[in-house]
Amino acid sequence: MSDITVIGLGAMGAALARTLIKAGREVTVWNRSPEKTKPLIAAGARAAASIHDAIAASPKVIICLPGYSATKALFDNNGAQDVLATRTIVELSTASPKEAADAQSWFTERKASFLAGAILCWPGNIGTDTGKIVVAGQEQDFDECSDDLRKLAGGLRYLGPNIKAPSTVDLAFLSRTLGIIFGSIHGALVCESEGVPVSEFTAILPPGDRAVSLTETIGNGTFDTIGDSGASVDVAWAAVRQMQQQANDAGINSELPDLMASWVKRAQAAGFGSQETSAVIKALRN
Repeated sequence: MSDITVIGLGAMGAALARTLIKAGREVTVWNRSPEKTKPLIAAGARAAASIHDAIAASPKVIICLPGYSATKALFDNNGAQDVLATRTIVELSTASPKEAADAQSWFTERKASFLAGAILCWPGNIGTDTGKIVVAGQEQDFDECSDDLRKLAGGLRYLGPNIKAPSTVDLAFLSRTLGIIFGSIHGALVCESEGVPVSEFTAILPPGDRAVSLTETIGNGTFDTIGDSGASVDVAWAAVRQMQQQANDAGINSELPDLMASWVKRAQAAGFGSQETSAVIKALRN
C-alpha cells in the first residue's frame, strides 16, 4: 500500500504528485490519459490500472480535476465507490460552495472522510513557501493529512469545519484577480482610443502584477502565446461561470460576473477561445 494517491495529472496535479515524491512519500497516480503518468513513474510513483485500484492503493487520496462535476462523473461510472470506506479524500478541484457541501454529504454517506480545498497559486509555487492552499473539514481529518499538505504549500491554512470556506475564499480571490484582468483590458482599450502606447500603461504597473504580462501581450499582439501565469479565454469563461453560479446559488448581485461573461462570450464567438485572456480586447475594439 502506498502513502497517498493523486488522481488527475494536469499541470497542477502533476506538480502535487511530484512534490510528494520528492518529499519521500510513496505515491500512486492515476489519470484518464495514461501517458501523463509516465514522467511521474520515472520519478518514483506507482501507476494504478484503474480508478478503483487508485483509491484502494492508499488511505489518503488527493483529487485534482477540472471541477467537482468531473469527480462525480468519475465515481458514478465505475466501481470506485466500493473502496471509499475509511479513505480520506482531499478534493482540490475547482468548486462552488454548494458543490463542496454536496460532495461532503456524498462521500460521508459512503463512509469516507472528506476535506475540501482550494489551490491559490500556480503549479510552479507548489512545494515552496509561496504555495497557498486552504482546506476545510473535520479537524481530525485535517490533522491526519496536514504533514502531506504542508509539503505541498508553505502557505497552507486550515479554515475550520465549514466545508464551503475554501471555495468561497477561492471565488473571492478569483473575483479580485478577474477584476484586475478585465479592468486592465479596458485600461489598454482606453490607451488605444487616445493614441497612447499600451506600453506606457504597462510601465506604471508594479513588478509582478498580473496585468504586466497581460498588457505586454496586448501591446505586442502575441495573443497565441499563453505564459505560465496566463490563461486562455476559454479558461476565463469557466472562471466567470463559477462566479455567476455562486451568485445565483447565494442570491447575491451578479452584475460584475455577468458583464465579464458577456465580454468573454463575444471573444469566444469571434474565435479567440484558445488565445490568451487579453484577446478579449479584440472583441471590444469593434
